[in-house]
Amino acid sequence: MRITLSKKCFLTAMSKTSNIADKKSSMAILSNVLIAIQDDHSVKIATTDLNLSASGIFPAKVFEEGAITLPAKTVHEIVKSMPEGDILVATEGGSVKITSGKIEFEILGLPADDFPSIPEENDITFFEINTDIFAKMIEKTAFSISNDETRPHINGAFFQGDGKVLRMVTTDGHRLTKIELKVDQAGFYNFSMIIPVKAIHEIRRLLNDGDDVVKLGTKEGSLFFKKDITIEKAVDDEPEISAEFVFVSKLIEAEFPPYDQVIPKSLDKSIVIPKWELIEALKRVILISSDQSHGVKFSLSEGVMEVSSDNPSIGKGKTPIDVNYEWDDMNIGFNAKYFIEVLGVLEDDEINMDLSGELDPTVIKDNAGEFIGVVMPMRI
Repeated sequence: MRITLSKKCFLTAMSKTSNIADKKSSMAILSNVLIAIQDDHSVKIATTDLNLSASGIFPAKVFEEGAITLPAKTVHEIVKSMPEGDILVATEGGSVKITSGKIEFEILGLPADDFPSIPEENDITFFEINTDIFAKMIEKTAFSISNDETRPHINGAFFQGDGKVLRMVTTDGHRLTKIELKVDQAGFYNFSMIIPVKAIHEIRRLLNDGDDVVKLGTKEGSLFFKKDITIEKAVDDEPEISAEFVFVSKLIEAEFPPYDQVIPKSLDKSIVIPKWELIEALKRVILISSDQSHGVKFSLSEGVMEVSSDNPSIGKGKTPIDVNYEWDDMNIGFNAKYFIEVLGVLEDDEINMDLSGELDPTVIKDNAGEFIGVVMPMRI
């Protein structure tokens, strides 16, 4: 194999794919990136950890066909260190020379034949989704995905299309977040899937490129995420150079919990709270709370909500907030960290907090009626 790629092209390819390579796997090939000639003018660059894969077809000058795999992290760092201009990649036996001007690296590789097959997008019906909408849904819910791999049904985000409504729900058993967005664009969405947490974080990273839309499709228990990546900006009257990129993730084959049953329907106390005052109060009193539970107490009385923490090994702290509370006095405990994370994704300066009893979940809503956060109470 003998090819040249511009540094911008090679670096884009590696930045989009190297993150998927499994650096901790006992299979050395999974920490490698596949570089394989696609045709006379392009090269395929791909990585996989067997559950996730990323691949793209990138423009290149091809002088000699072939394929090789190389350590993904090492290649990424080498390409970043190179000066601007073309980079030559040439195989010599089991090693590869990566050259730019007088700078030369020789890297040991593994045979491309040993690289696992990447899922193909043949026979998939893709639908388009607005990038801003998809990114917003992930931003509002990703933080409450469970990291407990022994509970796969909540180790991802439940993503659903129901007519013209897109819905994403996540939970870790202590809190739940849900966002529903009405989609005005043409086309109806009808699907239901659980996207693994690692895939959610990778998709969030890939959505930062600024395209207006991305394409999604499913096949044989996998989600296909497809987009065009701009590699180099137009020069004079020439068009932009772009590449086709596909990210694939196995979906979680489990049933997501019945989230509607977790969201309380008959909470009889509703108060409006200045969001930033509550966040600052929580950040203050969490300094006193237990490092394990982050427990704080909300003490509600007429017109006031006092946020406090009492840690026998450290001391006490409290901050009052004026609110429109007009019911019987009530004390309710929460994990302050959970509350801060929910509040942190809301854009409103005032939030709605619905309560019932001291042992009942609390519901936090935005003013647009799109977002719901449920936080379970804890004993203080």
